Amino acid sequence: MSEITPASNPKRINNSSPKTATGVDLAPVSISPSKILWRIELSVYCSVFCAATLAVFPFFLKAFYWPISWLSFLLLLAFVVRARWRAQKLTPVIISVQKQVWRLKNASGEYTVSPFDEILLWSGVIILPVRETLSGHKHRIVALPDSMSGEDWRLLRVWLRTGLKNNN
Repeated sequence: MSEITPASNPKRINNSSPKTATGVDLAPVSISPSKILWRIELSVYCSVFCAATLAVFPFFLKAFYWPISWLSFLLLLAFVVRARWRAQKLTPVIISVQKQVWRLKNASGEYTVSPFDEILLWSGVIILPVRETLSGHKHRIVALPDSMSGEDWRLLRVWLRTGLKNNN
């Protein structure tokens, strides 16, 4: 079963902070990077590497620039994998709602945020797009069942279903 929950209604006059239908606050929920998502990313990177190697292999000894281009692609791919590995090792993100004010806490600080797009709420994944109210930076928080404890997973799913459902 899938459900997309609207975060805000464009017809509403004040949509800076969505109101919950139940008026119940969300206790702080810790969301850490998913190991399943990391494995999927790693398999995609390996597939891209294999496809690039197979594409360049017939031309490898034909001209001098093919090995150089393949090595530069390999270095770029290694740089991307290293950057994603660092992102995987970051501290968890903590999201909470108190008195209808959304708060996001990560390694760089605590921010007041508000949902800016539709919240994706499936049985196996939650994608929560939020925008910082002061700077306007956008964050997409991706949560899988292995990203948090079972109780936090249930709490977040139930709160998102009941708290924002009658918001539009």
